[in-house]
Amino acid sequence: MSGESVYKDLIEFLQSDRADLRLAASQAVLGVTDRNAMESLIKYGVIKPLCKLASRSNEIAGTNALASLVYLSSHGTSINQCIEDMLDCGGISRMTEVALSNPHDKTIASTKEDTAIDTWRKRVNFALALLANMTRTERGTIDLCGRSMPDEALPSSQIKGGHEEGQHDGDGDESNNINPLSTSLPSRPTMSLLLSRFVDGSYISDTVNGEDDGEDSDEEDAKTQIQDIETISAKPDDPYQHFAAVLMNATQVQQGRKFVMKLTSQGSNAKSTSVLEHIVNELRSLNPVRRRGVAGTIKNCCFEKDSSWWLINEVNIIPKILYPLAGPEELEVDEKRGMDPDLWLEGPDKVRESDQVTRLLLVEAILLLCATGRRSRESLRLQKTYTILKLMDMVEESEEISERINETVQFLRRDEEGTEEGSSDKFVDEAYGGNNEKFLALPAPSAAKQIGAKTDDDYDDVD
Repeated sequence: MSGESVYKDLIEFLQSDRADLRLAASQAVLGVTDRNAMESLIKYGVIKPLCKLASRSNEIAGTNALASLVYLSSHGTSINQCIEDMLDCGGISRMTEVALSNPHDKTIASTKEDTAIDTWRKRVNFALALLANMTRTERGTIDLCGRSMPDEALPSSQIKGGHEEGQHDGDGDESNNINPLSTSLPSRPTMSLLLSRFVDGSYISDTVNGEDDGEDSDEEDAKTQIQDIETISAKPDDPYQHFAAVLMNATQVQQGRKFVMKLTSQGSNAKSTSVLEHIVNELRSLNPVRRRGVAGTIKNCCFEKDSSWWLINEVNIIPKILYPLAGPEELEVDEKRGMDPDLWLEGPDKVRESDQVTRLLLVEAILLLCATGRRSRESLRLQKTYTILKLMDMVEESEEISERINETVQFLRRDEEGTEEGSSDKFVDEAYGGNNEKFLALPAPSAAKQIGAKTDDDYDDVD
């Protein structure tokens, strides 16, 4: 029997009417780790039957199919083709359906090792990992935004001029006659629903939340923080962890950034808030997958030059970015002036971000803010960004991160165009009364001058 016939038979078994054959075939595909064999599976069309099988929550084969798709879209030389095939099969819609499934569904198949809720967590974790993989491409990102965000988005079905194949399990001609424009706009706010589950801690396993209190809790937290990110991402204890990566990928396009930064009214008397303000505290999460995704989302939002004033003054993004970059180093009293107390109150117990990619993304976010204008740089100087970066660079092992730090420092330390030498340092020194004699000799400013003194500054006006 030729190799080609073996692969074709295996694909036929995945689509069999017999559950035992589907299970055996899914286990066989899951066991394929050889790169050439993986390439052959994709070549002969294994992705479409796997996508259909993945929707079967009442079979173990469905979970096996999800696991196989994650592996095929993450390893080997045919990753891009695998992702394209998944998108052609309506992978975005299928995976969001799995991710938003009911955790208490009694029809979910379980095993001797896993309960129904454990299987549900596995399926959701796999589905969001697949969404993260698919949205790495421009087509996947646009497809996600087009189906789950407001009508300004442009779904890939309109770009291609045709309906995506395989959005329904049926293989009849009926699905091929659907007008692509009739299904191009979202029928429900998918991203908002996923976001609500992402920030809801009740979906996280108790082993992650930690029910036991004791002296070892701090040590366990430290161990969790330095765990290998690949190991944690594969665990389903936090099933919605990969939504952070999905959000990061979505904000690569303008519509995704609008979704994250759009202000939403919380009531007549409540202050309007944004998605970004809801997720920014995930930078302090014990889960490095969440921290990395949110750091990337923040960086992407910093590309919006027109939003720099809002990010700095309303979201108060600077200390939130600096917190993971701060370490246990002791600071002088002068260095603490103007610095957010959270950056130094923990003293020697403060742990700097352990994930190299997250540190890089946060430093690049600061660099982008530096490039948005003089007012942004002044805010960064006043909040002692240079001090944090200087101490971080002393212990930084990554050359790439050190280069980015150096670029940022060049922005912060140089004098602004049209000012005298040493003006940037003098600006910070005078802001905090560095020259005490001169400061005390001056009359106190009036209340009118103090209140809203700089609220009319245009952050984009002076570069």
